[in-house]
Formats: sequence, structure tokens, C-alpha cells
Amino acid sequence: MRYLVTVLIAASAIATPAAAAAPGTAQNFLTRAERLLGKGPLALVDGDYKRLQREGTAAGDSIRLEREAAEKAGRKILYCSPKPRAELGNMEFIKGLRAIPQQQRERISLRQGMLIVLQRKYPCRG
Repeated sequence: MRYLVTVLIAASAIATPAAAAAPGTAQNFLTRAERLLGKGPLALVDGDYKRLQREGTAAGDSIRLEREAAEKAGRKILYCSPKPRAELGNMEFIKGLRAIPQQQRERISLRQGMLIVLQRKYPCRG
């Protein structure tokens, strides 16, 4: 048993990159999402799956609430979705994050990354 624990700790130390992106960054989210994508259907039983869902939902809700408040106050909105609730699929979001240069993803929050993806998908004209 002790041997198994030692092997698991050693394996996790090897698997963890030394220069991992800071928690909360768009890069950290993308790195974790790509790791889960590599697991295929087994990703659904990985503990990080639900955490990523919660983080993504929280970022999206925050952006949506900010947009709704700006609309009500007559301020400029940051993206122009034809619907009050923008549609952004999981893989579409991952692809959008990948399109942001890595150096930028390492410096911005998940929320900022999601806003960039939404602004590219739903640009405001004029």
C-alpha cells in the first residue's frame, strides 16, 4: 500500500508541469480542459470535470449579468449577441481560447478569455 501511494505521488509530480499556468487564468483552464479531452469518455468521472464546468458557468454568468446591467443602464455592451443569453458550445469555447495567443492566455482570467471569444463571435457593428 505504501509503495502504491509513493508511485502515485511520484507519477503526479512527473505529470505536473513545472511552469503550470496560474490558477484562474485562461491558460490554466485550457490546459485542464485539454487534459480532460485526452481522456475521452473517462473525463466525465474525473473530479476536475465538474470544477471546469462550474468555473466556465461562473465566468459566463458574470459576463451575462454585466451585459444585462449595461443594457438596462444604457451603457455600451461588450458583445452583441442577437439573444440575451449568448450561445457558446464547449468545443467552440475551447477552440476560441486556443485562438488567443498563449502569452496572452497566461496573463488573462478565464472571464477575460471568455469575453474575448464572445466578442469575436458576436462583434458589435458601428
